[in-house]
Amino acid sequence: MKLIFNADDFGHTKAVNLGILEAYFNGLVRSTSIMAGKPGFDHAVTLARIAPGLKIGVHLTLTSGKSVGGAYDTLTDGSGNFIRPPEEVARRAREGLLDLGEVETEFEAQIQKCLAAGLKPDHFDGHHHVQNLPGIVDVYLKFARKYGVKVRLYDHSLLRGEYACVGAAGLFSDGFYDETATAAALKEILSAAAGADSLEVMCHPGYVDWALYTGSVYNINRTRELQILTSDEMRSFVADSGFELCSFSDL
Repeated sequence: MKLIFNADDFGHTKAVNLGILEAYFNGLVRSTSIMAGKPGFDHAVTLARIAPGLKIGVHLTLTSGKSVGGAYDTLTDGSGNFIRPPEEVARRAREGLLDLGEVETEFEAQIQKCLAAGLKPDHFDGHHHVQNLPGIVDVYLKFARKYGVKVRLYDHSLLRGEYACVGAAGLFSDGFYDETATAAALKEILSAAAGADSLEVMCHPGYVDWALYTGSVYNINRTRELQILTSDEMRSFVADSGFELCSFSDL
């Protein structure tokens, strides 16, 4: 079975970036996704040059930090800061209160920033799973088709008709996170996927700097994820179980 450990939040902060590189060079990560609007973006682009085998996607963001495209009426405040908390964005999406034209403009701006930096994305996913929200998912799949990349998606039944050309891993798990970011839980996730052709496991390895500690509630636990993803125990388990570590480019 092809197995993707995708490290979300590349570009969040320098410490997160360094943790993801550690998980690539000395662990199980072969894929990551970058946040175009975060302060660690340029640092992440620089690090990517020394890790050509680390495949990069775009971590499309509507719920954290500042937008790339400027201020919007339904997505940001007057200074271009995205609406908080994420649950408010989800509510607006469900109630049809988001201007999907603004979503399209912002997604395009984030993608173009990554391309202008010399990155060649092989997939798209979404911060706080915004790509799965009503309306936003249509914009998301439109861009995946436009740029010919694969996606992270909950509802694979949407990959039909005009989106039949869009690929995704056969299975996706977000179970390796927070209190369930343990070696035992990860082994259960992998064992439960036996028989599938491919599995993506979302992960958030990282170190902690002041920018992360003060800017994200998910901070210290990133170091635990990093320890597990680079441990001899987990690397041996993956190898002995016959998983093929890969990226979205390999699907």
